[in-house]
Amino acid sequence: MGTGRITWLMAMVIWGMLLQGAWAFSKPTEHSDIDPNLFRIDEQKYMGVKFGNEVMLLDENGKPFEFANLPNLPFVLVPAYYTCDGACFNVGVALKELLKDVKSMSAGKGFNVVFVSFDKNDTTESLSKFVKQLDIPGDPVTGWRFTRYEKPEVITQEMGKIGYKFFWSPRDRTFFHPTLVMILTPEGRVARYLNVLNVTPKDIELALLEAKSNQFKPSETLDYLVSLCYSYNFKEGRYTLSIPVFVGLGSFLLGIGLLVGSLGIYRLIYHRKNIGK
Repeated sequence: MGTGRITWLMAMVIWGMLLQGAWAFSKPTEHSDIDPNLFRIDEQKYMGVKFGNEVMLLDENGKPFEFANLPNLPFVLVPAYYTCDGACFNVGVALKELLKDVKSMSAGKGFNVVFVSFDKNDTTESLSKFVKQLDIPGDPVTGWRFTRYEKPEVITQEMGKIGYKFFWSPRDRTFFHPTLVMILTPEGRVARYLNVLNVTPKDIELALLEAKSNQFKPSETLDYLVSLCYSYNFKEGRYTLSIPVFVGLGSFLLGIGLLVGSLGIYRLIYHRKNIGK
């Protein structure tokens, strides 16, 4: 067999493999055979990872923007792409409604919300259209910011740092991606992953309080103490009452009660003995 024919056959094999790989992610969305496990994030592996360090973004007006420009507050990071009229928009709407019921703090004062696009083709125009549909102006006052990467070539690397995976489907002309948001500390470190389509306002509030660490205002002290009664359940993806805390508190109160009761009985017996004399 000639060298030219061998080269041609090898090229066909490689092309076939590429097509096969592409087909795995190009099924219609409603009949997708994509394994959901591909999008799972090993949360405990990425907890504490710093995101967006020294990476330049472009803001709502196409001006350079850095996370360092944000106020020293925790923030909700929302990976999205602005031509999405499905999951990304639904995440934005759900988050908007959830945050309305977070009473202990508000966007722009207690925390910020930052959307960041993972689509290299997003533009200022697609961003503006998305913001208009979501009906939330993006500016420091509202606490909502909408950004995209200045250098698209860093997108995959930067999103990979926090375990976020996404796949483009040529057939559907859409991205497959998780509907997760990340709660980050004021320093930009991942504190929690939440699926906003499966949590309550209390989950958001607890995650933000957790991310604030020791940066509490006096008015937030009670909220923080209440938050200690909850712990994050990785299996359910939400916060649940911490049974060990209640058991420990119950044991402590029981111990105090027994001590006080013992002292009371001792004083009563001692008092009666003295009267008898």
